[in-house]
Amino acid sequence: MRNTIYTLMLLISLISASYADTARIIDSGEDALKIRMQLIESAKEEILISYFIFAEDNTALEMLSLLRKKAREGVRVRVMIDDLFNDIPKDIGTHLQQENVLIKNFNKFNFFRFGKSIKYRMHDKMFIVDQQKIIMGGRNVEDTYYGKAEKNFDDRDIYIVGSMALEASIYFNELWDAKHLKPFKQIKLKNNKASERLDEIENNFTMKKTMDTFDLKAWELDLPQVEHIDLFHDIIAPKKQKMTGTAKRLYDLIKNAAKSVIIDSPYLIITKELSEILKEVIARGVKIRFLTNSLKSTDGLFPQAAYMSQRKKIVDMGIELYEYFGDYRFHSKSLVIDDEIAAIGSFNFDPRSQNLNTETMAVIHDTKLAALLTQSMDESLKMSYRIDENGRPTGYENKYPGVTLKKKIITKLIQFIIVPFTKGLL
Repeated sequence: MRNTIYTLMLLISLISASYADTARIIDSGEDALKIRMQLIESAKEEILISYFIFAEDNTALEMLSLLRKKAREGVRVRVMIDDLFNDIPKDIGTHLQQENVLIKNFNKFNFFRFGKSIKYRMHDKMFIVDQQKIIMGGRNVEDTYYGKAEKNFDDRDIYIVGSMALEASIYFNELWDAKHLKPFKQIKLKNNKASERLDEIENNFTMKKTMDTFDLKAWELDLPQVEHIDLFHDIIAPKKQKMTGTAKRLYDLIKNAAKSVIIDSPYLIITKELSEILKEVIARGVKIRFLTNSLKSTDGLFPQAAYMSQRKKIVDMGIELYEYFGDYRFHSKSLVIDDEIAAIGSFNFDPRSQNLNTETMAVIHDTKLAALLTQSMDESLKMSYRIDENGRPTGYENKYPGVTLKKKIITKLIQFIIVPFTKGLL
């Protein structure tokens, strides 16, 4: 019944077009957190959150304390997290659910279903408030995504106000009701330590001062209108169907490109299906550019090891290939097609995103926003080097500059011993 109401609301919204979608790119991790916290504070009816990773650190616990505060005020709060990467402590999770902050885990790990448990994960990243506002992008809920850790991520979000937030709410609700999502397992609380811990965090809220200096309403006044936005997401099922949903729709956009495709993907492993599409569009004269992590910057040695085997082959295809060499870990997932279409979300160009993980992308058909995203992507390019025809960084004698011998050896061992037996899982 609830989903039917949501659907009717979406149809009314789309037909009436009472307000146009507006959108803005969020590059700064610090701003990304301030906006999320202020959105929670401003919520009147409902907060829907889905993430791949929800840590147990300052960012996560401050967000949870604020969500509890809103739930006490009568706002409906639901949080959806991938089971393997939900680090909310059992006592705090139990206390939160008693406070009506409802939490569900996607595809709960089961040793007797080890293969399926490892394969099929929820990689969606959505932050929806009152069915009107949404943040999508690459960031999870952890200090390192918001400039609060020793080693942080270079990442990107898109903030959207308009009908797409309602469309995303419908998708969230349908996934929430699916059988492969289970309520957070509660424990018997023997004391009030979980409540007291969140009380202390709420009373000593470190974000409060910076939040007070950030005016969300004023920031929203300058949000530019965009022509059209699509929400890409995968089908709701325990097992993702190969080459459907987000992957198929993104690949179709690339297939129809007329002049250029530029892509940011922190984990880059070209699949057979993507390779065929890229060869076809390159043959038509379409220019392709990829930016991914270098071995120096990556946080994932396993996908990086698989990528290293393709490094020269990607260049041989006629692709401009760059590797991020900055002090951060590169984590942006974005693309621009023909200077007209911009996309930001959770999708990596690798087998996991194509065939296994659930993924969400906001796809904006708007030349002005596409230009702004290109500008943002070019800024990351300034902290990168191009890979030459020999599969080496241009201007460097060392094949993997800035990398310790230990890291090189470990990655090479993974590349030649483990990667051949894990194809499709990285």
